[in-house]
Amino acid sequence: MKIASFCNWIEKRIELSQSSDDYLNKVVFWEGLVDYHRLNGFIKKGFLIKYESSYMVFSISGSPENIQFSFKWKPRNRWQYRRPQIAYIPAERNIVAVIPNWFDISFSNDNNIQGYLSDWENARNTFSQHNKLSILNLGLSYYYDNEQHRESIYIDKNTEISFLNASSGLQSVVPLCGLVNYLTFHELHRPRKLSVAQERELNHLQDILYKERFTQSKGSTIVGRVDDITNTYPEPRTKYFGSFKEESQFSEIIDNYSLTQYASFYLEEPEENLFPATQYELVKWMAKQINTTKENSLCIATHSPYILSSFNNLIQAADNPKIAESIVGESTAIPFEDINVYAVDKGTVKDIKDYDLHLISQTELDTASDTIASDFSKLLEQ
Repeated sequence: MKIASFCNWIEKRIELSQSSDDYLNKVVFWEGLVDYHRLNGFIKKGFLIKYESSYMVFSISGSPENIQFSFKWKPRNRWQYRRPQIAYIPAERNIVAVIPNWFDISFSNDNNIQGYLSDWENARNTFSQHNKLSILNLGLSYYYDNEQHRESIYIDKNTEISFLNASSGLQSVVPLCGLVNYLTFHELHRPRKLSVAQERELNHLQDILYKERFTQSKGSTIVGRVDDITNTYPEPRTKYFGSFKEESQFSEIIDNYSLTQYASFYLEEPEENLFPATQYELVKWMAKQINTTKENSLCIATHSPYILSSFNNLIQAADNPKIAESIVGESTAIPFEDINVYAVDKGTVKDIKDYDLHLISQTELDTASDTIASDFSKLLEQ
């Protein structure tokens, strides 16, 4: 999970900077992966990390003393990249509830908990008394009073409790739901205030794109142009195009790079502290949120057979759309081809999709129950 989110981030940084050397190097590898995701001790001699997407392929391999990097663009999709908002939601997410002064915590170095806290600070400011966050089907909602720095679980007009005093299940699920809701609805396509470095990066990206894809018009009439006026480049820098179509294509590509187009979540153990029935409601809720934009993605790590069984229901719902909404709810179905499921067994990763039944393999859902039942039968025989 941590490696996958790191590689997704590396891809994003390479696309925005148009430089693989700036991010595929030892400094970024150790600080961006090993230190940030606390993987010290996991990197051994002979390791290999390989990442491939529609836009690029790169690998990191070797040993801690001798790390080697390789990179290659995929020319066919060279400028089809669309910018994601990448969010890693750790198992320790309830830290924002159980430690009231979490915003004062100092870390010796940047890490994924610090990144998560920063994301939550942005998200919780969205949920006010007038814009509460509904929590699944529990009849509860969450809001944050920014002026008084108070977080509350709203039960009804006469009853509220402090988020600090809420149940462990609520303390785990509220920040999960809050971040997913915030990033799938409030961050999409929103212009952001850029730093000087970010402005310089965006202008550099525009220059490379223009040079590679758009040539100055050779005709007698110039029909379009893009003027860049930023803090970095206070004077207009004019780009000319041979047609309005070219200008529109240029602007669309730049928007795809500069504005968030979708969300990519990496979620540890969504089942934390939740009753099985609530786990099912959470899976349906997450599916509905993710389905709001085609490119949204959700990668989870789970030990819960209830989570996997819930996804099986949503896969089945996609095969029975006429009755799905009345049973599992609106927009929750997940087509079989849109989901990948793997199990790790003694260091080996295996695909556990049943391609004949179009489901997650039932034999893999809860092997622990089989062992428990087997021992129980043996005890009865004695």
